[in-house]
Amino acid sequence: LIRGETGTGKELLARAIHFNSDRVNSPMHSQNCGSVSDDALYSELFGHVRGAFPGAIADRLGLFRAADGGTVFLDEGSDKTLHSNVRIIAASNRSIEEMVEEGSFRRDLYYRLRGFQLELPALRDRTDDIPVLTQFFVEKYAGVVGRRVLGVTSDVLKQLEHYPFPGNVRELESEVQRMVAVAEQGGYVALRHLSEKIARTPIENHESAAFLTSGATLKDKVEHLEQAVLTQALAAFHWNQSKVAEELGLSRVGLANKIKRYGLRKG
Repeated sequence: LIRGETGTGKELLARAIHFNSDRVNSPMHSQNCGSVSDDALYSELFGHVRGAFPGAIADRLGLFRAADGGTVFLDEGSDKTLHSNVRIIAASNRSIEEMVEEGSFRRDLYYRLRGFQLELPALRDRTDDIPVLTQFFVEKYAGVVGRRVLGVTSDVLKQLEHYPFPGNVRELESEVQRMVAVAEQGGYVALRHLSEKIARTPIENHESAAFLTSGATLKDKVEHLEQAVLTQALAAFHWNQSKVAEELGLSRVGLANKIKRYGLRKG
């Protein structure tokens, strides 16, 4: 039983369990139980025989039988009991314990499902996952749209890590899909590609706070900040000066002069 908020990646976790198990060579079938009526769900999961109800013009195995699992009983006109060997992974974005106490979920079914229970935290509570998930989605959608994307800048990752993502992993995936679609061929996903709501997310910058309280002159403060921005941009773009100049709105010559002025070196 996998529990977590909507969009936290419960199906991704279920697929990870399947593809890292001894059952990897057998099929995995998914069914959104909340999107169909009870009768249709029963038929989808357990199957039916021809004539079991109006519109049943042929036998249907059902997902359990198609996945070769569990013990499945085909009611409404069939006298056969079919046997299957399946792992059942169920997921919910609600507290099933509370539903059991309310009487809206069968207690016996709950205890059968929770043989092994996993809690999937919201994305805002596992921000360390954001860079890995972002890179995964970049590669996924770059392949879908046939676009070569070199990566994601550190500024973009920092902005994503500070956004609360109420839609969890599903919202992150949609954001990355959109950014890849608007990114330049052969370039990086940069700040200008972020949606406005994420780009506006405030970021606490302790380095900037310390810098602003130092006793330097205004000219020194500006130069210090400019040097820090240049250093960060050069590192993010792996010293590709054309990309850095484009990102910062500088000419190649102007960027080269600033690199020379501040004595910046490729690390």
